[in-house]
Amino acid sequence: MADASIDTAQSSLLEAPTETATPQTPAIVQVAKEYGVSPVRQMRDIMGLRFGARKMSGAEYYSLRLFDPARADKASFTGQNGINALNASMNPPMAVPTRAFVGNKLLYTELLAKLGIATSHTQALVSTFRTLGTLPVLKDAQTLVDFLRNDAKYPLFGKPHHGSLSEGSVRINGTDGDELLMANGRRIGVEQFAKDVFAQYPGGFMIQTALDPHADMAHIAGPAVGCVRVVTVNDGTGAKPAYALWKMPAPDAMSDNFWQHGSLLAMLDLASGTVTTCNRGTGLETETFDDHPVSGVAVVGQTLPFWAETLQMATDAHAVFPEFGVCGFDIAVTPDGPKVLECNDNPSHMLYQLASGKGVNNADLAPVWAAVATRQTKQLARLKGK
Repeated sequence: MADASIDTAQSSLLEAPTETATPQTPAIVQVAKEYGVSPVRQMRDIMGLRFGARKMSGAEYYSLRLFDPARADKASFTGQNGINALNASMNPPMAVPTRAFVGNKLLYTELLAKLGIATSHTQALVSTFRTLGTLPVLKDAQTLVDFLRNDAKYPLFGKPHHGSLSEGSVRINGTDGDELLMANGRRIGVEQFAKDVFAQYPGGFMIQTALDPHADMAHIAGPAVGCVRVVTVNDGTGAKPAYALWKMPAPDAMSDNFWQHGSLLAMLDLASGTVTTCNRGTGLETETFDDHPVSGVAVVGQTLPFWAETLQMATDAHAVFPEFGVCGFDIAVTPDGPKVLECNDNPSHMLYQLASGKGVNNADLAPVWAAVATRQTKQLARLKGK
């Protein structure tokens, strides 16, 4: 019989975000009332952005606030399907055969560590069938339970070795008897947690040493790590940063993904690492802040620590796989400096659009993407000509 104090009503692990719902009549009416854009005009705008390279859905039109007459250069905004196509033009599978390796978070971070690029430390891997040299592999629920009770070095961060959007992630601050103390305040029985992990990710779940943010960032946003997303490109002249933003987790979140309620996005000046804008929410619920809404500490105008080192780390990591045209690095800025947590070969530029209020195909970035795509087109022609 389960202890009544242990939460077993839902999975221990962070669930995937629900799909954005199609705007309902109240939202359409609210836009018409507050922004003077008639429902007919809204529908016409949506249809105009749906086709071609933009591939904008109705839900994305509203979440990006493209109904707002003050929103400049709406044609530069791109929906997620268009973003996927844009990234595919810069990372075509034939020209970038290493995408699967980089997408394996365990193997990728282990390689970076061997090369001297600072990254997170994996204590063990949950998997029913893998072996990984000297790294402990926990092949059944009881072995995981024993590890959590006896061998784990807390705090821990767990996540699937493949995947995105923070799905399946969890931070465990410690234990109290036979309960795990989760970062979001829940208490989960050790056996229940092990059951959840093996039910959802039997092929690979990483258990890592949790990182803490640099004190300057914790002072603003709290004790959970909020990664800096640095997107880098290589047009054939070497890896270089294209843009960067700071993903700030909500106070009760276990990771920094923006789809979790209360999380914030801060746009960063690429040259200095200074926060230029800070937003929470999307669409009609978007809020902008100069000060953090929970801590009250100024956000806009703050410069992140270790900025030069963070950009250098991203370009160095990209240069390990120079065949990539675009990479999205999630980097934790810790008291000891930046550490690469993972690399995304299909980075969601939707975050850039939400944080900056600019389309990802704006006048500054469109030529950058075009130069990378041209390089990959030439590379594909060479490969096909062999």
